[in-house]
Amino acid sequence: MRSVRPLRGLCAAALIALASAAGPAAAQIKDLEAYAAALAASLAKACPMAPPGDTAAHEACRKAIGLGAEASMRDYIFQFGGDQAGKRMKDKKTSVFRGDLYQDLYMSLYMYTGKSKVFTAPDGERGIAVQAYFRNTLPPGRYPYPFWHTDGDANANDKWDAYETANELRFYFDRSGRVYYASRSDAGSDENRGPYGHIDRPTFVGEWMWRDDQGGAQPVVTLFSEAYSADNPHLPALDAAYRKMAIGFRNADCTVCHQPEGHRKMNKLTLLQTPMHAATSIDAVLDEVRSGKMPVDDYNDPKPLDPKLKASLLTDGEAFRNLITTADAWERTNGRPKARKLVAN
Repeated sequence: MRSVRPLRGLCAAALIALASAAGPAAAQIKDLEAYAAALAASLAKACPMAPPGDTAAHEACRKAIGLGAEASMRDYIFQFGGDQAGKRMKDKKTSVFRGDLYQDLYMSLYMYTGKSKVFTAPDGERGIAVQAYFRNTLPPGRYPYPFWHTDGDANANDKWDAYETANELRFYFDRSGRVYYASRSDAGSDENRGPYGHIDRPTFVGEWMWRDDQGGAQPVVTLFSEAYSADNPHLPALDAAYRKMAIGFRNADCTVCHQPEGHRKMNKLTLLQTPMHAATSIDAVLDEVRSGKMPVDDYNDPKPLDPKLKASLLTDGEAFRNLITTADAWERTNGRPKARKLVAN
């Protein structure tokens, strides 16, 4: 593994409330078995089985995922985590993602065989499980953050082990046809996993973003340059706006809660420690700052902000959000296949 140096200035804002799902409700899925088969086939086409350290295969998967049957879940927000069987939804430790972020940064870390099944959830709703196996030997910067960090448990590798041993991804649907929870699970079969071995990752040193030996920002998959077309003319301004906003939130002490180790404090966690994580939650961040609900003190009580600092946070955050909207519009206008849809609030 290459040595890493901390990447300064790439900080993220804290978030207290979950972002509300945007856009029209998805059409109810009338034939779940047919959709399960279509979803599994689409994922297997975009992200077929390959050696678990094949970077080119992972990159091809990142580019292709989201264009098939799974496209319907890209534009709204849902929760993701371990299956945590036996726990009620409110007691599960989950992260909150917009669907496009989840697919491009997390689902792409799996390889799919085309096999699927339909199951009934404890609440009586039916769901879909697709057979999936984790890419556990990629370079560190191909993961959205170091999954080998600790959540405060005795075993720092619990999360990494859970990713490695997962053999299916599960999707739980509400009655409108939307996914409300996606989970990794080891309740499936390893029959199609192929050659595979446990990988011990180095000790996590506390940096969610860093620079590699060549000076490149990591994790590379979380950068705007990886989410938008290389010829999108708004990328330099978007990157500058993010850095300015992130520094402001750091100065307001908003960077300590919503990072991957935040599950020590809360069950539902919104991650904001990278550019793309922040981009998908900026609307909720601005709402919380306006309402005075963030940042919070050590007791999770709202901490008043200096009026000038609050005004600066809102100004910089709105500029960042507006540039995201502009960059997304350019992708749509220029017919880019994974351009984010214009979603009505």
